[in-house]
Amino acid sequence: NLASDLLLPLWWEDSMLTEALMKNAVLDDISNSFIGQKQVGDEPANGLDLKLTPEQYEKLKQGNFTAALSMGWLGDDWATEQIGGIKDELAKMGIKVIAETNADWKDTTQISDLESIASMKPDLLFSIPLNAVTTADAYRKVAATGTKIVFIDQIAEGFTLGEDCVGTVAADCYLLGMQLADMLADSVGGKGEFGLMYFNSDFWVTNLRTYGFVARMIAKYPDVKVVVAAGHDNRDLGQEVATTMLARFPKLDGMYASWSIPAMGAEAAATVAGKTPDNFSIVNENFDQIVAMNVAQKGMIKGISSQRPRDQATAEARLGGLALLGESVPKGSLISTVPATHANLAEAFKTVYHKDLPDEIQKALAA
Repeated sequence: NLASDLLLPLWWEDSMLTEALMKNAVLDDISNSFIGQKQVGDEPANGLDLKLTPEQYEKLKQGNFTAALSMGWLGDDWATEQIGGIKDELAKMGIKVIAETNADWKDTTQISDLESIASMKPDLLFSIPLNAVTTADAYRKVAATGTKIVFIDQIAEGFTLGEDCVGTVAADCYLLGMQLADMLADSVGGKGEFGLMYFNSDFWVTNLRTYGFVARMIAKYPDVKVVVAAGHDNRDLGQEVATTMLARFPKLDGMYASWSIPAMGAEAAATVAGKTPDNFSIVNENFDQIVAMNVAQKGMIKGISSQRPRDQATAEARLGGLALLGESVPKGSLISTVPATHANLAEAFKTVYHKDLPDEIQKALAA
């Protein structure tokens, strides 16, 4: 059900549709099936199981430890929850954050940020590499000072879990992609023609989501046809890419539109092309409020699959704290993702953000 002439990204490898992935992709219930992959090891732990005792919190408070955060970007709900979750949990441990950087999607900036952090010699570093290859040497400079590194979602190239770094905590991105496939197929009764908008850059997290989406479509939905695929390397180009796809295939029934900003661009393109929420379905990653409102208003976005950044951030901080105490910790951990539709929007938002939907979205949902 994949067109033979799809324009797939340069990072695409058919070998990533592994036997383990395809075995899981055919299951009716995929909610509790972690699939090993190199970023978290072959047998990842459940990140929600990471916990500290009151005695361990107290011991950390006596250690006068410091931490730094090197983020690839800021400004969206995911990054905000990551920063807030890590800092809140570190505060419970008495660990002082002495540096907090934003690379603004530029790996050269992140390299410079990491070099500055290395000179500060914090006890812990929490970071998501924008480019696992180009930033690797900078992370090694940090590690060489004795700083323990906890990676967020993906590790730098050449690092070994549990040796060069403490480990990593990641969202279950295979599951996230498969959940999007389910919601897209369900929105059209399991039959239709769709476009696939992917992130062009070789970014492990988004790569896995795309593999999960494609695997699920192949395994479960033979009558859902992916007839066109195109990529973007800038979240603001979603409308442009979707416009081109719809010009070639005006009868598309919907689109997988990567994350929230490109998805809203896809909706704008579809609206210009004469589509309506009754005949066009979009699914996307990441539970930002802009797409939550669209779902609440019964717009074109029919499904969102989201990481749980607050829970993930808490697990990351706990992993770092336990490592400082010399405790045995899992090298890699996964946290299940959360699917959201109009039917469960409020419940899903509460699970992801640990708070109620904003009032304006609740009003739209009730209308």
